[in-house]
Amino acid sequence: MLTAEDLNAIKIIVQESIKGVEGKFDGLEGKFDGLEGKFDGLERKVDGLEGKLDGLEDRLDRVENDVKVIKVDLLENNIIPRLNTIEQCYLDTSKRYTKKTEEYDAAITDIEVMKLAIKKNSDDIRELKLKQA
Repeated sequence: MLTAEDLNAIKIIVQESIKGVEGKFDGLEGKFDGLEGKFDGLERKVDGLEGKLDGLEDRLDRVENDVKVIKVDLLENNIIPRLNTIEQCYLDTSKRYTKKTEEYDAAITDIEVMKLAIKKNSDDIRELKLKQA
């Protein structure tokens, strides 16, 4: 059986143990308060980042719209049809130049033949004049 002194000694030991545990819980409570403050700070930072991301998203949407305007309006509706027109003009001009080059080559050949004929005729006329004189 436990005596009053034994019970008192156990009571003191338990109270000391509880005080140690209470001290550790007080320390943990302080650490939790510190963590709560840090989480509040992180939450504010995340909120700030969300605001910045929203701003970036808006800017990106405007850039996407601008790219669509450039792609559709300028390229597909304006530049590409003009390029097709320019290309067609160059092709038509190229065909005309090719045809005219062939005609020019034929004209040069005709001129060479005419030169020979004129030279022969001039020689014949000169010879006839010499015979008449």
